[in-house]
Amino acid sequence: MVKLIEHLPLTIFVIVIFFFIEGLNLDFIFLCLLFGWLIDIDHVIDFLLLNNKGFLNVKVFLSGSYFQKSQKIFIIFHSYEITFLLFVFSVLIDQNIFYVALAHFFHLLQDQIFNKVRIFSYFFIYRLINKFNINAVCI
Repeated sequence: MVKLIEHLPLTIFVIVIFFFIEGLNLDFIFLCLLFGWLIDIDHVIDFLLLNNKGFLNVKVFLSGSYFQKSQKIFIIFHSYEITFLLFVFSVLIDQNIFYVALAHFFHLLQDQIFNKVRIFSYFFIYRLINKFNINAVCI
């Protein structure tokens, strides 16, 4: 089930740290929100890809039952590879990207801890190798 605010507190925590260390930068605050909280938009993408009806039924969407029906889980933005790339970009491009990477990492870590998933489930490559099969992702 998609919980709309469960990742927001950790994302706000990262934003507060960013603000006190780096100052006010709305671009990076937005990126922290995007990568730390709003990456759950990929659940909508999964729903639209996996739901035969092609429209957003809020009740079915919030239940997460479409994963069971399709036996697939893509969640393309839930990937430690993205976190890794963000950390690399923070070294090569702009150190403030570190906070974006941290917000993304906390989102994935929280999902890893509280969802019933296998240890490598939040690696996109793992899901790809396993053809996005729900049984390879979920316990």
